[in-house]
Amino acid sequence: MPIDQVLKLVGGLDLDSKSINTWKMGVERALKKYLPNGTKASGQKCPNCGQETLIYQEGCLICTSCGTSKCG
Repeated sequence: MPIDQVLKLVGGLDLDSKSINTWKMGVERALKKYLPNGTKASGQKCPNCGQETLIYQEGCLICTSCGTSKCG
């Protein structure tokens, strides 16, 4: 399974335990380091402008339309 799809799967987990959520965030951060810069985040919309123009850049999600950035 491609790393970007694993990230989408892990990011969609809705877990109640804080220790699990901490684990979830750690897994996401670790996997993002292995995504090539410019990889499209398919199926995800920018929280600011609503466009599906998000890419991964240095482990961060960046909107190419409005410039919004989400690191983590």
